[in-house]
Amino acid sequence: MNSTLNSTQLLYGNRIELDKEQSFWRKVKFATAFFLFFALLQLFFLKSIVAILLPALGTITAFILFFLRGKVHWTTISKIYFATLSTALFVFTLVSGGTKSHAVALLAAIMVSTYWFLGKKVSRMFLGYISFLICTIFFIEFINEGPLLDPLSRVEQLVFNMLIDLSILLSVSNDVRAIDLQSSLFQKKLQNNSDELVQFGEELSQTNEEINAQKEEIESQRDEIERHHMKLSKSHEHVTDSIRYAKTIQMALLTSQDEMEKIFADVSVLFKPRDHVSGDFYFARKFENKTIMVVGDCTGHGVPGALLSMVGLEALDRLEELPESPAELLEQLDGYFFEKLRQSHRDGNKDGMDISVVFLDNENHLSYAGAKGKAILLDSNGILPLKSTNRSIGGSFIRRRNFEVTKMKIQPDTMICLYTDGYVDQNGANGKIGTLKFREILQNYYLKYTKDCIEGLDSYLKAEMEGYDQRDDITVLLAVNN
Repeated sequence: MNSTLNSTQLLYGNRIELDKEQSFWRKVKFATAFFLFFALLQLFFLKSIVAILLPALGTITAFILFFLRGKVHWTTISKIYFATLSTALFVFTLVSGGTKSHAVALLAAIMVSTYWFLGKKVSRMFLGYISFLICTIFFIEFINEGPLLDPLSRVEQLVFNMLIDLSILLSVSNDVRAIDLQSSLFQKKLQNNSDELVQFGEELSQTNEEINAQKEEIESQRDEIERHHMKLSKSHEHVTDSIRYAKTIQMALLTSQDEMEKIFADVSVLFKPRDHVSGDFYFARKFENKTIMVVGDCTGHGVPGALLSMVGLEALDRLEELPESPAELLEQLDGYFFEKLRQSHRDGNKDGMDISVVFLDNENHLSYAGAKGKAILLDSNGILPLKSTNRSIGGSFIRRRNFEVTKMKIQPDTMICLYTDGYVDQNGANGKIGTLKFREILQNYYLKYTKDCIEGLDSYLKAEMEGYDQRDDITVLLAVNN
């Protein structure tokens, strides 16, 4: 549309308030001239010095109102004007013959002006006030049995009343002229607005046609979007089903709880993939007089991470015997990743994994090596973190460090904990969970069943994560050796 029209402007225009203000100031100018004329008349014709004071005060009041113009809103000034004028005419009536003075009629005429300029609500207040003043004049004459002051002769009273009547006539004609001007402006505005309404209607009709055309286009696009949405929903459902089935395959490749319970006196796992399938994995197996525990964290999560975890699980599953130390096993895994992922070129695949490996024998001798892995021991002496080497498996063409091995004999009731960084890095209600809180929970469950400890870790994690998304895959493997 070329133009926008406000409904109030179309019906009533936007100059009513301004025209009333102009009419009011014309009325004040007329009153000022009337007061000056009356003061001169009193001085030179009626020769009443006392009566001069009232027109003089009226003139001064009018000049004060003009001084306030632009500083105070005109409606406030008009209230002051009509209140002052009513009071002055009341006094003027008392000193000019009371009910014989036609000033009473001028006082009554003010009510018409207040209704026009100030509206129904305010004019009712002035009606009450002016009615009170007129009743007061009649009451005074009733008590006094005649006018309070009667300074004019019969001829002077006639001249005085004639001037008052002329004043009433001029005042009413001024109001009528203002109303007539306002009516003409209003009719002109209505006519203009009527033309604008016709134009507005034509534009509205055209706009309505455009909207209908757009509606049809939108409905067509909506139908197309719905068709695509249905295809996407089916595709998403298919992908989700595939990923869920992939999770079943991944869980089958991980060492089962039953297998681990045959190896360890007490063992439990907290395994929480972020996206159905996980880049984390865990592995345990007994080789003659040695047992191996492994927890790995492959690059990424979801499907890419799960594919890498299968590479790691495949390499571990192919072991026929354990090497002498976990460091040797890490080197073998590194070579396996290097070959399988074809990382022989500097610009080749850079994916890899962080991993923790523990060897245990039947006499509780423990050997540990980690490739940026995370492992701790809990016994009667407290918590002992196990040191890992700052080097990952795969992902790098140049190997600058050898894997370090930690060896020790542990107590029979020592709890071994291998974990990935998903738990400690998870954001929650109190910020990151962190290593200190993780270790505190583990220590609270020392000498208790690993199942209870896993449940405690899981409960705290769920409470912290309320309203937060899981950042990474989470794996915690707890075991106590036979």
